Amino acid sequence: MKKRIVRLEDDLWRIRTDTGELSASERDEPIEYFGEIKLNYRIVTGHVCIAGSIDRGSVFERLEHFYDGRAEVLPF
Repeated sequence: MKKRIVRLEDDLWRIRTDTGELSASERDEPIEYFGEIKLNYRIVTGHVCIAGSIDRGSVFERLEHFYDGRAEVLPF
């Protein structure tokens, strides 16, 4: 199963693969979902980032739901 690494950097939660940045096609996938669930996000240098003010548990819960069956969500 694919892995998605979530890390808090510069007050933003960033999502990466276990080998580096997300592909261009996968980068924009979460935007619609984040909009639906009203999760505060922004685009930084072409990447979707979640506001760092959102607690770790909430971030992981939502990302695990989004990636369910497609990828494992891991810290660091």
